[in-house]
Amino acid sequence: MANATLYDLEELLDRPQNRDLTKEMMVKAADRLLAQQCLFRDDYNASGTYDLIVRHKGYFGGLFDALGRDLVIKPDEMMIELRPQDSLTRTMLSLDETIILLALRATFEQGVVSMSQEEFGLIATTSMEVLERYDQWVARPRPPWPRVRKILEAFRKRRFIDLGEDIPLENGVAITIRPAIRSVTGEAYQARIAEWIAATHARQDTAEIPGGLSDFAEDDGDDGAPADDAAFTSDEGEDALADEAIAQ
Repeated sequence: MANATLYDLEELLDRPQNRDLTKEMMVKAADRLLAQQCLFRDDYNASGTYDLIVRHKGYFGGLFDALGRDLVIKPDEMMIELRPQDSLTRTMLSLDETIILLALRATFEQGVVSMSQEEFGLIATTSMEVLERYDQWVARPRPPWPRVRKILEAFRKRRFIDLGEDIPLENGVAITIRPAIRSVTGEAYQARIAEWIAATHARQDTAEIPGGLSDFAEDDGDDGAPADDAAFTSDEGEDALADEAIAQ
C-alpha cells in the first residue's frame, strides 16, 4: 500500500476481521515507532504495538513511506525499525557523538566475534570500555562525563542501547548494546573509520597539530567524522561535523 491515507485507514477499520481495532490504536502505534525509530517486542509495554504493526505491515509500510522512511521488520530479532530513505540518510552528528556511536558498534562486533551475545543478540559492556576505544582512536581529550552521559541517553531513547546501573566510582554506567546499532553505522563502517583515523593521525604527524582529530576535523567541514543512516539529529550545535555517510 503506497502512501497510506486517512481513507486507507478507514477502509482497513471497516473490514470485519479488524473490528478489534480503532483509529486511536493505529495512530498510537505509528507515533510510538516514529518516536523510537526502533522497537523490540520485549521492550516495556511494546508487544501490542509490535504485533499490531506486523499484522498490518502493508498499511504502516505505506504510511511511513509517505514520510520518507522504510519500515523494516526483523522477525528473528523481534525488532521493527524505521530507516531513512536516501533523501534523509545524511544527518549531522557532532564529532564526539560520532566517535562514541562507532565505538559502540566496534564493541558490539567484538562481542559477536567472541560469542558474548546474550538473548536477542544483546552485548553487555560499560561506558568505560567504550571510552577506552575513544582514547585509542583519537588524540583529543575525552568529553566530560555529563556530556558522555547525555550522548548515551540520546542513543538509549533511539533504542540503540539500554543503560543499566551507574558505576559512581568510575564515572560510568553499564550498557547493553542492541543489534539495532548496525542499522545506523552501516556495514562498511570498519574500513571507513580505519581510513579516517589513519588519515587524521597522518596529518597530525605531518603538521604537528596538538589537538589531533579535533583540529583536523575543524579545518575543513568536508572532512568530518563518518556516520551512517542515523535516524535522529544531534541536539548539540557545536562540532556538528559528521557530514559524510558510510555506504551501506
